[in-house]
Amino acid sequence: MPFHRTRSRRSGFTLLEMIVVITIGGVLASIVFISFSRVQGHLGTRSAHSNFLSLHAQARALAVERGQLALFIVTEATGRVRIEMGGEVINELSLATEFDVTLDSGGDFTHCFSPRGIADLDCTTFSTVRTVTFTRGNRTAEVALLPLGQAR
Repeated sequence: MPFHRTRSRRSGFTLLEMIVVITIGGVLASIVFISFSRVQGHLGTRSAHSNFLSLHAQARALAVERGQLALFIVTEATGRVRIEMGGEVINELSLATEFDVTLDSGGDFTHCFSPRGIADLDCTTFSTVRTVTFTRGNRTAEVALLPLGQAR
């Protein structure tokens, strides 16, 4: 009677198969993470841009509505924007905290909106465009503050 050896197959994965699967999973996860970071940067700068424009428009509207001087104050170092009327803070937003962006505006500045809705930079007549840049990672967005109070 011949002696037969039966070979038993164990179920499971080999070490090589496990390494290949883990490597592919790691590559896919890193691609997703990089894409997500880019989207977050884009959304952060876009949201900061939109909120900045909204506060700027609110300051202008309040000056006209209440018939008194409204100050739109930008503090670059802290990334804060606020509206003041008669020494009282009406609205304030930290763009650095809320949207994780940094501001670059060439320094702190104040726009004074007259009751007619006309803006002056630092409460003196100005005729140049002031640019504010929002940066998060490699993404940027800009706002141009024009003479007379327009922003785009």
